[in-house]
Amino acid sequence: MTKHAQAGDSSKHEHDQTSPGGQWLLDNFQTHDFFFASPTQQYRGWSADGVLSAYQAVDSVMVQSLFDQAAQRGMEDPLMFGLVPFDASTNASLAIPLQWEAADIPHDLGATAANSGARPAITKREPVPAPEQYGDMVRKALALFAQGELKKVVLSRAMDIELDSPLDYTRLLPDLLKRNAHGYTFAVPIWANGANAAPSGVMVGASPELLVRRNGDRIYVNPLAGSIGRNSDPEKDQSLKEGLACSEKDLREHGYVVADIVRILREYCDDLDVPSGPSVIGTDTLWHLSTYITGRLRDPEVTALELSCALHPTPAICGHPTSVAFGHIQQLENFDRGYFAGLVGWQRANGDGEWALALRCALHTDGNRLRLYAGAGTVAGSDPDSEIRETATKMETFMRAIS
Repeated sequence: MTKHAQAGDSSKHEHDQTSPGGQWLLDNFQTHDFFFASPTQQYRGWSADGVLSAYQAVDSVMVQSLFDQAAQRGMEDPLMFGLVPFDASTNASLAIPLQWEAADIPHDLGATAANSGARPAITKREPVPAPEQYGDMVRKALALFAQGELKKVVLSRAMDIELDSPLDYTRLLPDLLKRNAHGYTFAVPIWANGANAAPSGVMVGASPELLVRRNGDRIYVNPLAGSIGRNSDPEKDQSLKEGLACSEKDLREHGYVVADIVRILREYCDDLDVPSGPSVIGTDTLWHLSTYITGRLRDPEVTALELSCALHPTPAICGHPTSVAFGHIQQLENFDRGYFAGLVGWQRANGDGEWALALRCALHTDGNRLRLYAGAGTVAGSDPDSEIRETATKMETFMRAIS
């Protein structure tokens, strides 16, 4: 693992374990610390040792200012963690912790076990909106499709829950990691109150979907769209997987997403490699249609976050045409998505980074209160009851990890 600190600081968080992939970086994890794990790397930051933060609509000047401040502090290799909201015109939360570490993913995914003892119980659940109201939203969308302009819209709902004891990240994050071994697990604070005050909340979750990874001039994009719940019976589960692979409705939904992403990537990339069709990948609860796209940046100065913002919001979490779908989401949904379906990730000063979509996640604002989120892509032919079930299934990853 690699330890990074402000110049002149003691490495008080240095671990004795130095072999790559030895353990999760979760020792003594506190509520407002930083964590992001991809399928190959993990990153941990400590908030108690100091944070450089910004809370405003994201732009290149804001990002550069943070890295300039880090350089003035003597940090040789600063790492920025961040959240960009679904509506990117509203405030992003970006922060550079003065102490951070990186390590490979452990070979043994159970290398850090959750704390022993009783798990918190869910004492209250309040859907936002109620499932039947969400079904009505889907029916309104179906009527819009009949008018011809809108082809797809992603409609979301939330669930406010209360626990009988405070959320314990040293238990929650290992559970999410085991359920999401091939995805992106994160806990990133929201610095709305400024670096010298406690964060206003934490976005925590286990997303299956990479938006952009940049390594030098190489970029990697992995949109998911079209999904179906899994079954515990292996034969039925295989049948569901095969059915998704040839589902006209889901292939059409996935096609909208890939076409729009490729259109934008061609403005930035040479040597774009786009598979002829999607593959099917699985999480613990869902099968997804997936297309893995690679390319080479025409301008190597374009950062991972800049390219992510150029793509965001994609039809995977908004709809198609994107601007039309975005407007209907504002009218149909009765709550603010905030950072749900936005961007979550990290970036170095040279522009390399990794930004996933903030999915299968919750906003943790109090010791025992959370808001869970889920959305489903609706196209002509969608069934409101199926969309209700899909959003409930998507919430299960987080719900199971809690209780």
